[in-house]
Amino acid sequence: MSVIVLPEFDTGQYESHEFQMAEGNADLLIKIADLPDFKIHFRRVRWHQYTQMYSCDPSWIRAAYFRLVEVSPDERLRHFLAQDRASVKAYGKLFHYRIFLDESGCHEVFAEEASAYKPNI
Repeated sequence: MSVIVLPEFDTGQYESHEFQMAEGNADLLIKIADLPDFKIHFRRVRWHQYTQMYSCDPSWIRAAYFRLVEVSPDERLRHFLAQDRASVKAYGKLFHYRIFLDESGCHEVFAEEASAYKPNI
């Protein structure tokens, strides 16, 4: 299920991305030629994984190509939650998000929320 779809562009315009984490949150900044930078903010991140393009499963690529999707149902997230033995959780409810960024590969995040930030032109 798509959560955030990037603006329309020719995939040849994709330039790069940056993934930054701080204080339990993360930002994925996506740079596209001739368009403003596009940022996805993840709140209360508990897990992150980056997979190189050549190791990404083809189904990930089809489902999450330049779009953030919620992975469901997800055995990895269920296992993660079962292993969290903390008496007080640092999150309410977690979701498994995935995005595939062409030759850059795939980012996956367990986070409480994801939102898009589009700067004003």
